[in-house]
Amino acid sequence: MQQNLTDKIYLELDMIRFLSRITRFAITNKTENLQEDSLPLVFDDIEKRCWQISEMVEKLDNTP
Repeated sequence: MQQNLTDKIYLELDMIRFLSRITRFAITNKTENLQEDSLPLVFDDIEKRCWQISEMVEKLDNTP
């Protein structure tokens, strides 16, 4: 179980990195089809993933 949680944490961290990179690319390159109302959704998703990681780390801390 501990290894499974660790794998999930790394997967979520990879996804956060990916979302950050594509968002930064879209903003810096002023992508034509970038819809400004989609940016808050991306950042909300990143925040949600961060909270999920926190919960998984707490579970790991409580695992004997």
